[in-house]
Amino acid sequence: MARLNEIVISRDAHELIIHGEEGAGKSFLMQAICNELSSSGKHFAFIPMNKALNMGAEIFQNLASLDAVCIDDLQLMLAHEDWETALFNLINECQQSNCSLILSLGGTRPVEENTELPDLLSRIKRMEFIELHAVQDEFFNQAIDFVAQQLDIKIEKAELEFLIKHQTRKFSLLVNNILALDKQAASLKRKITIPLIKETLNI
Repeated sequence: MARLNEIVISRDAHELIIHGEEGAGKSFLMQAICNELSSSGKHFAFIPMNKALNMGAEIFQNLASLDAVCIDDLQLMLAHEDWETALFNLINECQQSNCSLILSLGGTRPVEENTELPDLLSRIKRMEFIELHAVQDEFFNQAIDFVAQQLDIKIEKAELEFLIKHQTRKFSLLVNNILALDKQAASLKRKITIPLIKETLNI
């Protein structure tokens, strides 16, 4: 967290890859980085590749003029020649314009096995890597409580413990469920209670 904070507030450009297995919390962390960039008054783009793949690689054009570009789920674009070429060009442009590039990479396969473009692979391997490990059991309640606070979601300790006890202990799933509960509670103008959790998540 200290290193990420340095990168966010720095005036210098950085190239960073956050790597972790599925469900470790990469997307939440990427969104938190974007929130901090916004609070710091920086101009940035956030690109979730699970949605961007349907738009075309040209969305990478003209991004290097920003202070930072954040791309979530890098692994989804690898092995696609047009996307790899677009990312290679973006990396070069960011280096020239002092734009930070922050990427998240999921999966367990080595990046060498997924990347078709040798020049892109050499650029990726030069970047700083941060390994994001899954939240350990003894810190799980604390981590989910932290997420709720950061998202300004009002959920009491008893309800939070019920949710964790009755759901898969997978960080990304629990974050999505908390967001779903907050949306449902707002639409019904109710607090997040155990009955609401049961109704919303079919527990």
